[in-house]
Amino acid sequence: MAASSQAEAQLTQALKCPICLETFTRPKVLPCGHTYCASCLQSHISNKVTHSRLTQACFPCPVCRTDTLLSDSNICIDQWAESLPVNSIVSSLIEVSGGKKEVYYCDQCKKQGKELLATYFCKDCERSLCIPCKQCHDGFPSLGQHNVIKVSDGAESCIATPDMSTIEACHRHNKKRIKFFCGDHETLCCNTCVILEHRKCERVITVDDMLKSFDVSKKSNEIKANMAMLENHLKQITGKIKENSDTIQKDKADILQQIHSLKARLIAKLQKLEDDVIAALESKYKSESFNLQTHDSDGQTLITAIVNDRTQLDLFMAHGSVVQKVIMLHNLDQNQSRYLRALTEYQKDIKDVRISLDVDKTLPAYVDNMSELGKINIFCKQLDIYPEALDTKDKHIGPLLERKAIKVSEFKVKVSSDMNTCHISHILHLKDARMLMVDRTNSKIKLFGQNYECQEIMTFQAGPWFACLLSDTDVAVTIPEQKRIHIIQIKDRMLKKNEITTRFECWGIALVQGQLVITTNKNIIILLDMHGNEIKTVQMDKSDSEAQRTSRFIKANTINSVIYLSVEYAHKLVAYNITWDALFTYTNQDLHNATGIDIDREGNIYLCGYNSHCVQQISAEGKINKTLLTKKEENKKPLSITFYTDTDKFILTYGNCDVVEVYELVCSQKF
Repeated sequence: MAASSQAEAQLTQALKCPICLETFTRPKVLPCGHTYCASCLQSHISNKVTHSRLTQACFPCPVCRTDTLLSDSNICIDQWAESLPVNSIVSSLIEVSGGKKEVYYCDQCKKQGKELLATYFCKDCERSLCIPCKQCHDGFPSLGQHNVIKVSDGAESCIATPDMSTIEACHRHNKKRIKFFCGDHETLCCNTCVILEHRKCERVITVDDMLKSFDVSKKSNEIKANMAMLENHLKQITGKIKENSDTIQKDKADILQQIHSLKARLIAKLQKLEDDVIAALESKYKSESFNLQTHDSDGQTLITAIVNDRTQLDLFMAHGSVVQKVIMLHNLDQNQSRYLRALTEYQKDIKDVRISLDVDKTLPAYVDNMSELGKINIFCKQLDIYPEALDTKDKHIGPLLERKAIKVSEFKVKVSSDMNTCHISHILHLKDARMLMVDRTNSKIKLFGQNYECQEIMTFQAGPWFACLLSDTDVAVTIPEQKRIHIIQIKDRMLKKNEITTRFECWGIALVQGQLVITTNKNIIILLDMHGNEIKTVQMDKSDSEAQRTSRFIKANTINSVIYLSVEYAHKLVAYNITWDALFTYTNQDLHNATGIDIDREGNIYLCGYNSHCVQQISAEGKINKTLLTKKEENKKPLSITFYTDTDKFILTYGNCDVVEVYELVCSQKF
């Protein structure tokens, strides 16, 4: 009885939406596998699209933050959630738990106008069968190997367990079933996926072949253990948040006592100041308390998602076929990586908050000269709780500054029409995950797809150098020698829309708060509006010679509005704020000819040393962390570095080289 009660409780928990924490209503499933009420998901979509100003049909999962890209970009935003598939497994579980009985009729008999209850279901034909039709079905030799399962006893006409066959449907092609596994991309796919996206992959096998070396029970136990660890870790964090809420409440009471003690001496003159400081306290307490409650809610949401996955895993292990188990285990295996990334992002914002009051020590003697009663301070420190290492392939645990770079792949960027060795001076990631390669020596920009195949080429009269994203479809490309910036529209094809002429050679380009920031061959930075009108110029350090003042690479951190410029022949990196005050200048004795710059999702800086054959990893404050890569033995000169959006992977290009390399930041410890 106790076990039954516990199972019912787990099932009830699994059927709760991670957003509203109520039983699912019209459950919608995302490609990452997470399920939400249609209305909750639509509210999340509306909020994210409104605040992020997105124009394409794309939004992040509320739990793991994996982007969902809708196939039809013309759907009204208000209908995005409705356009997503229903989670039929969850719907079935809700029906079963609610005591509903669903009647299934034979599909073949329906065509003849009859209504006979179905007892069997053929997964290959995707048809319900009564007993006579099942006998007829089995009589065909070509259908003898089909997977026919018994779904009910006919008379009772109800299914005791949910239909789990829907998990076998391909997310990309709903009418196709998963038949293959691509080892190159670590993904399950259908026949269409293999033909369209994995035809050049070397490690494509059938799911049946995959089963030969797949220990379902072992993998299930491993995933359950890992999820239990994640759940326990999150419970520790949320417990700490609750403790912190009590602590700052006590801090508030202590401060109020201090204030009232002073009030006895200062009541006549400092009444207004007292009111001001209490208001400041209440405001900051409310803000921090709200933040803690928000973090607690986010943690509970993530816990609910993990518990849901664990419950679904148990159900599949108990009632699913071997193929279904494999698919579910693969999905949950990938979910662990998403949970880890979500956990890392979640924990970054959590601080141990305290509130205190700094009382002016000269208060008794200088009451008449006091301008304020006190100042409310917030003291925060990083929460000292870190997740244990999981028994998994994912190496994405811990701060990025503690990781090392591992080469995961490489691909050629040279095309048949190229007359020269490639010199990829910049790579731009587009919103749809394609990449724009700027090839200076061949005077081209090249559009590459996710499979690293060149889709389209645009040729210029002179060599392009840099590119930046202006919108979801528009890109600005600099042509230094011509003193021009080309505006290119990239949809199904690349089209030139407009040109902007500059006073000087234009090299690096970035979009900062609606303005184009252009680096030149002189000692100035040019700021343009979106129509190409010059707004202002910023003069760089005059202490360097003119050759040393040329900055050809730029990177803008849009989160904190910091602009980074590398000055190649001065061998340095300079950081500016939005008002163009220098924040810091970075130099290093092992850095020669500073070129490409990028920042990771934590705000750390990566700088290429062209003639020192290296890439250096720098903190957001401008302090050297380590030389991440050294290429002297290979005689490769790093030219540019570009991180994939919201991942720990980056692409490295080299001077006069037809191949670019893909690296990933992983923990150095062994798992």
